[in-house]
Amino acid sequence: PTGIEKLDQFLQGGIPQGSWVFIAGEPGTGKTILCLHIAYSALKEGNDVIYVTTEQPFRDLIEQAQQFDISLLSFLKDTLYVVDLFELWESAWEAKKNGRVKVADPLDPDNLANHLRSICQEQRLETPLIVIDSLSAFWVDKPAMVRRITYRMKLRLARLKPTVIGTLQYAVTTGSSFGFGAEHIADGIVMLWIDDVQKTGEVRRHGVIKKMRLMNHYRKVFDYDIVEGEGFVIK
Repeated sequence: PTGIEKLDQFLQGGIPQGSWVFIAGEPGTGKTILCLHIAYSALKEGNDVIYVTTEQPFRDLIEQAQQFDISLLSFLKDTLYVVDLFELWESAWEAKKNGRVKVADPLDPDNLANHLRSICQEQRLETPLIVIDSLSAFWVDKPAMVRRITYRMKLRLARLKPTVIGTLQYAVTTGSSFGFGAEHIADGIVMLWIDDVQKTGEVRRHGVIKKMRLMNHYRKVFDYDIVEGEGFVIK
């Protein structure tokens, strides 16, 4: 289950185990908040979760989650494992300053896959939920390689039998995800967008489940909002 009642109804109970599901949307659509809901729901059910954050330090995510009554702190060092790229960058920078020539690039997809596999091996995790927010960070300097990068990452993580939730940035100017090609690798796509505020005079958010393999999912556009103390609320 995603932890959002109406969304679970749309998905006939939730996201299928073992699926790769991408949440695509422009800034402000609530991609991260939706990820937090999904992670929190999995943790409350006793599942192992690895949360990879690439766009803000995890401590900031903790504060953001608390605004929506999502408490992650109690799960740290128990069933919640964090891969904070900001911390990894800092460690890499320190290592480089100390004279170590070969430093693992945190934004290298192979390095991430190796790191995730190490966590699962050391902690003896089976079929974990892996949240990657955002996947777009891994091909920011090589957009033509998106499909190859995503497919390679999926192959390298296959032995873990994970359920993967990844976010994709949506380019308003082109009307497509930043990372076109990744969507072909996904089992499921949830698209989020905001109406033109200059025309509507207010923020109106909408979403649609574009695809979800092995499921007769809800196919209509739904309206939703981001509500203080509640989070991602479908109207």
